[in-house]
Amino acid sequence: MQHSSQQFENYLRELLLIYFARQSLILTTAALIFLTAVAVALFATPRYSAQAAVLVRSAEVQRSPDAIESEDARAFKVGEEDLRSELELIRSPAVIQGAVSRLLAEQRPFADGLEWLRIQKDLTTELVPDSRVIHVALQRDAADQAIEILNAILDEYILRRSRIIYPEGSTEFFSAQLDRFRTQIDDTEQQLVALAATAGTPNPLKEIEHNLLAKQHLGERLNALGGDEATLREQLRHLDKVLAEKEVRNFSFLQNPTIGEMAARLVDLQVERGKTARHYEDNAQAVTVIDRQILSSVKQLRREVDDYRDRLASDLAANTEQQRVLNARISAIEARNLELNLKSIEADKLNRQAELLHQSFATFFKRRQEAEINTKVDSAMSRFYVSILNRAYSTGHPVFPNRPMLLVVGVLAGLVTGFSLGFVREFFDHSFKNPRDLEQFSGLPLLFSIPLIKESCTPLSSRPEPYPNPGNTSGDLPASAWTAANPGAGQHRGG
Repeated sequence: MQHSSQQFENYLRELLLIYFARQSLILTTAALIFLTAVAVALFATPRYSAQAAVLVRSAEVQRSPDAIESEDARAFKVGEEDLRSELELIRSPAVIQGAVSRLLAEQRPFADGLEWLRIQKDLTTELVPDSRVIHVALQRDAADQAIEILNAILDEYILRRSRIIYPEGSTEFFSAQLDRFRTQIDDTEQQLVALAATAGTPNPLKEIEHNLLAKQHLGERLNALGGDEATLREQLRHLDKVLAEKEVRNFSFLQNPTIGEMAARLVDLQVERGKTARHYEDNAQAVTVIDRQILSSVKQLRREVDDYRDRLASDLAANTEQQRVLNARISAIEARNLELNLKSIEADKLNRQAELLHQSFATFFKRRQEAEINTKVDSAMSRFYVSILNRAYSTGHPVFPNRPMLLVVGVLAGLVTGFSLGFVREFFDHSFKNPRDLEQFSGLPLLFSIPLIKESCTPLSSRPEPYPNPGNTSGDLPASAWTAANPGAGQHRGG
């Protein structure tokens, strides 16, 4: 708690130091801004405001039980969009220009200098919260002009609104629009039917999903065939290498039952020949017979291995062909999916267009019904009521300038701006202002400080002599005393 209080005192001390250091800048800035506010409050052209209110409410149609079956009576509620439309109608250029023309026809003395763009800029409309009341205000230099102009705008608004909502021939217009939208809906539906026929499927997205699954299965099969192809190529390479050798091989590494049996028979003959060669010479008949059998077995084994090699080559060719077919099928699926995707995009576009046309058709159908009801019953009962709650009036007091508020704002703005400029000036001023700044910059302890004495006021003989430093035999002043005694050194710019 004591630390926080000390911090607050340090901050307050810093603010006071800044104020006293930049007092002239702060007070001058505050005075200038305050005087500007005073000038605006005294000499600005006063502005007066004329105000009015408009009520928008729905026509609640009520009929007796006997009349309900004989008359087509409907009521329309006022929505947010209806109120916003009324706001835009009041501020529309047609209404304001009509009001100016009305004032010119009435030969108002100020009507010649009116500009509708300036009036539209000074005219404000807003909805009163939680109500159906529209607040209208107009600011002008003269209160009576503001009242007359605003009344003319309200009168022109009522007249223009009655011409816009249900003009003559509205029923025929809505019927023609309904026929146009009906024709466009039929054309859009025919385009959708033709698109479905060209796509060959009633639902392109379903077929795309099915094709993606089929493509996934084909891709898995294609990967398996790729592995088999690598195995077949390696077997063929190794077999061709063994066949190219002149050494007699039994090809026992081949996974083939026939070749395995023949290889086993060849091994048996070789074993038998070795046993026989122990008892007979190599040219003996018994050995010669076994050699012929071995040679015959080797030839048969080679032919069988050649056939096996041809089967491997055939399997490799079949594998390659299957991969080609699968790649072709995958490419066809991708092309089909691309076509279906384009068809789906086009179908979505046509569906959105058809949906918008249906919405427009429903809107115009509703408007035609409103127009027909308007011709069957009292027009005042079939549309929104617009009542002027308050004609234009003015309090007689200017809304600008608000002198008390301007003076208060001028004082506050001047003080805030002055203190801000003083703080910025003090923040960027790096000169030494007190002994503590000297200690922080030089890193030397401060022994004493000598106040700055102007030479014009105090004679040299009356100035106090600095205390000698016992450790300084040279007679020079320590760094801190020297700095304080030389005002020019205190103006050193840090950094």
